[in-house]
Amino acid sequence: MKKVVFLLLAFYSSRVQGERIEKIEQCGVHCSQGLRCKAKSHVSFGFCKKPPDSMSSDVFTNTSVSTVMRCDSSQRCSVHLRVSTVLQISEHIHGIYFCTFAAGLMERCRIVNFPKTQRAKLVDKQKVNIQDDCLEVGVGQDMHITLKTWPWFCDMDVFRLHHAPDCSNMDIRRSVTECITGRIHYEVDVERKELAVSVSEMLEDRDYHLRLCHKGFLCTGTGEHVLLKKENPLKNATLKYSRPVPCLCIEGWSVMTDAPRVQVCPFKHRVEELWSGIAFDPVTGTLSWEAACHINAVVSLCELHDGGMCEDLAHSHQTYVKGKVTYSAVDPHPRLCMKFKTEAGVWVKCPFSEGDFPVWYLEVKESQPQLLVTSRVRASLSVSTCSRTGSDMCENTHTSLVDVEKFKPVQPNLTMDLCQPGYCIKAKRADTEYGITILYCQLPCSLPFEYAGASTGWLECVVPLAAILAMAIVMATLVMAIAMTVYQFKSVSKALDNVSLPGVHTGSCSPMTGKSSLETELACKACLHVPCHSGSPQLRHGDKSNLLEGFTEHFEV
Repeated sequence: MKKVVFLLLAFYSSRVQGERIEKIEQCGVHCSQGLRCKAKSHVSFGFCKKPPDSMSSDVFTNTSVSTVMRCDSSQRCSVHLRVSTVLQISEHIHGIYFCTFAAGLMERCRIVNFPKTQRAKLVDKQKVNIQDDCLEVGVGQDMHITLKTWPWFCDMDVFRLHHAPDCSNMDIRRSVTECITGRIHYEVDVERKELAVSVSEMLEDRDYHLRLCHKGFLCTGTGEHVLLKKENPLKNATLKYSRPVPCLCIEGWSVMTDAPRVQVCPFKHRVEELWSGIAFDPVTGTLSWEAACHINAVVSLCELHDGGMCEDLAHSHQTYVKGKVTYSAVDPHPRLCMKFKTEAGVWVKCPFSEGDFPVWYLEVKESQPQLLVTSRVRASLSVSTCSRTGSDMCENTHTSLVDVEKFKPVQPNLTMDLCQPGYCIKAKRADTEYGITILYCQLPCSLPFEYAGASTGWLECVVPLAAILAMAIVMATLVMAIAMTVYQFKSVSKALDNVSLPGVHTGSCSPMTGKSSLETELACKACLHVPCHSGSPQLRHGDKSNLLEGFTEHFEV
């Protein structure tokens, strides 16, 4: 497993850095078999001729093309092609052509020939290795290479296509003047909003420019610029920035004509910083956004719901490439947001989540309970009562258009009893193009709301409660009266069980002989405080009559 990972890393590194390029001090042509071949530039506008019948058509074999660098110093190298082939010698062939051609350029050729004295040493059909590395090419060019015999015989040409490495190749980036840009290193000081920059591997004999810019089709400067002198051994500078946007880059280049430039962007992953450029004009009600960087995005307005979902407003989508996105006639509200969609993801920003928003609201006046609409700006609102048909659906039952002056409360003309279950109030600005709808549900009917055209609704809630409370009080009073009467009767009965009235012929309380009645029993039980014993005097007839009358009146209640 470790070997596989190592091989993958090695392959990736080689792809990033590119092929290693051989460096040579001198270019030239080389031939095998001890031949001293010569080369020179050649321009030919002639035509090919028919080869002799005895000539083989495969005179070129093992042809290859590669890249080398010829260097005068470590930073003064040029790119060359090294073309190698094996040529089958015959008495009719005196040399070969190496020709190169690139788009937009004329064909350039070099002729390699064998002197007559050298050709005499060769045996017919002997093979000779020939190599030429003096074919200079541009960095990153696509080259067409053609090999021809000299003289030029038809149908014996060899064609090759070769792409010269560009400045992304590590060796070329460090050695070819037109690719040397210097390497930029930086450290970020977030609190001071500064970038500490240092440069290495720059051209040794040139001054060096450093600046901050916003990268787009061009890199537009921000104003921060420093020139590093070649005489100064320390190539350091401090650059200040205002916003850490992803297109803010450090750009550097050497002081020379058409110098290549290098750009390093410290905040390239801070995409969320682009969405902070939202502005609102409260006078015109215009909401706008302009990106500090070039970016492809789809912008829309949306209404933020519970749970974080933001529902797009109709007809609010705009495709952004550059410039400014503008929405006119916007009603500012904490739940009105802007949504940004890019290839990297989706972001939602709510510019009115902080500050004195919204500018209008509904309230209940406590001194004279009623629904009022108040606004800090002149506004026209659509206020409706609606019947709830689902979790998010509410069907309008009555709509009223309310014009509100600044800081002058207005009572909307609603005709629906809001205390009925399932009814809500829906409100929205009618004089703006973009705004959200506010839904007020589950209104507290225990509060004495009073609405125009529906002032009796709260009575229907309060009267049943008052009737139930009064009935409870009456029932409690009746139960208490019955309980008191029973308690008194039991107390009298318990006391008389231990008392007796003196009879006519006896000295104890006993049933009277002769005419016995309820009145006699009551009179006997009424002797609560009279000692009943054999020596107690008898009650007189008048006293007994008074006692009976008192108890009779007591139980006839």
